[in-house]
Amino acid sequence: MSKRKRELSKEEIEAILLASDDSVSDLSSEDDGWPVDDSLADVSFILNNDPGDETDENKANDEEAANSASTFKPSWTEQMVNGQIDLKQHQKYGGGRKHNLPVGSEAGDYFKMLFTNDMYEKIRENTNKYAEFVKSATIDKWEPIGIKKWRWKPIEDIEELFSFIAIILIMGIAKLPRIKDYWSSNPMLGNDKVKRTMARDRFVDIYRFFHISDRENEVSPNDPSFYMMRKLDPFMSCLRSNFQMHFESYPHLSVDEAMVKYKGR
Repeated sequence: MSKRKRELSKEEIEAILLASDDSVSDLSSEDDGWPVDDSLADVSFILNNDPGDETDENKANDEEAANSASTFKPSWTEQMVNGQIDLKQHQKYGGGRKHNLPVGSEAGDYFKMLFTNDMYEKIRENTNKYAEFVKSATIDKWEPIGIKKWRWKPIEDIEELFSFIAIILIMGIAKLPRIKDYWSSNPMLGNDKVKRTMARDRFVDIYRFFHISDRENEVSPNDPSFYMMRKLDPFMSCLRSNFQMHFESYPHLSVDEAMVKYKGR
């Protein structure tokens, strides 16, 4: 059996508490399994070293680091390559917004800064092209007398397309069972703002032919160059470029986990 340790008497405890610094140092040494507290040594080093004693070499290093940080400009790349990221430079640079929108700007101002008029114009052209393609491909269904008349009118102004996108965003927030419910005369369903923004039939027409990609440059799924994101790539490239133009990343970023619905068992 192991020998039971003897408890310290009151006199022994008082002797330890009143011991000299040397005794305390002995009791707290690493030999007894306790880490050495060297914070006092650090303090004494700071007190005993005057900042005025800094060497010319240290000053030169500080100036070089400051100048380097002031001229450093991070750049975006499509792929990260190990060894090409200068963490020290990036930490000194900071990062943040690069736009000139004033404080208190509307959400729509930020949205238009990223989703630009040029992007709207391209979608307007592609939507009109796709409508003409559908018209020519289905001409035998609507041209004969007695068949529903072709009612599509080309989008002439990007403001109409902006209104369409705004309604789509509203539908993602205030969800209703059917699209036509937003134009319902029932006060429990109808959305007055949507009604005043665009007529229901016009919204349905744009919704039917809305097209981001250029129909003339699309390829068949059987083509070797086809891939699922081909239609969205030009749009996503513009959007990515706008984000990079108006924001530079901070040194420390927390990338949220991408949540994908799991359909397995």
